[in-house]
Amino acid sequence: MARDHALALGLAAGRAALRLYRWDVPTLSLGRNEPARGRYDATRARALGVGIVRRPTGGRAVLHWRELTYAVALPARLPATPSATLGARTVYHWINTRLALALASLGVPAEIAPAARSVGPPDAGACFRSAAPGEVVAGGCKLVGSAQVRIDGGLLQHGSILIEDDQGLLGELGVPGSGPAPATLCSLLGRPPAAGELEGALLAAFDAPVVEDPLPCASERELEERYRSEEWTWRR
Repeated sequence: MARDHALALGLAAGRAALRLYRWDVPTLSLGRNEPARGRYDATRARALGVGIVRRPTGGRAVLHWRELTYAVALPARLPATPSATLGARTVYHWINTRLALALASLGVPAEIAPAARSVGPPDAGACFRSAAPGEVVAGGCKLVGSAQVRIDGGLLQHGSILIEDDQGLLGELGVPGSGPAPATLCSLLGRPPAAGELEGALLAAFDAPVVEDPLPCASERELEERYRSEEWTWRR
C-alpha cells in the first residue's frame, strides 16, 4: 500500500505507472474510510494467519490471497493543459475497460457493470458481494474490485482480480454482509492462469513495458511507517 501511494506521489511529468503484485500471506485490506473498530476481529485474524492493512483508496473489505492486485498511478492533470484535471469517472472507465480487454484476451467474458447498479456505503460489508457501476464483471458477477483516490498531483486506482474465491473467509473475521459468489478466473477459464499469463495480458492491454520494481524512495519509507501502524489500520 505504501508503494502504491508512493507511485502516485513520485510520477514524472506526463508519465503513468502500472504495478502488478501478489501477497505473501492472506491479507484483509480495509477501505480508507471503512469502519473497522469494534467490527473486525483482529485476534481471530492473527489465529487464522491473516494480516490486516488499510488502503489509501476507498471501497470495502477485500481478502487478498489467490488473486492479482493491480495499481495504476497517473497525473491528475493533463500535461498539455495543466489547468485541466482528469475526471475520476473518465479515468475509472478507461482503466476498467483496459482490464476487461486484458481478461477478454484470455477468453474471459468480461464486461463493464451498467450504471444502473447502486453503490453501497463504506460499512456495507465485503467488496465482492456486489459490483458498483463501471466495475468489471463476468456473467453478472463481480470479477475485479477497484477503488480510487487523488493524492496531491496524482491519481491512484488499484484493485483485486480474483483467481479463486477466498472471500468467504471474511465472514470469520467479522466482515458483514452476504451476496452472490463472485466470478473467478479459475471458474471462468476452467483452469488457473498459467504463470505470467494474466500479467502478460494486462501489460499488453495497457501497452506497458516491463521494468524492474523501483527501489524504495524516501517518501515510500515514510509512508511504510504509516501503513504498518495500528493507528492507521484502526483509524475508524
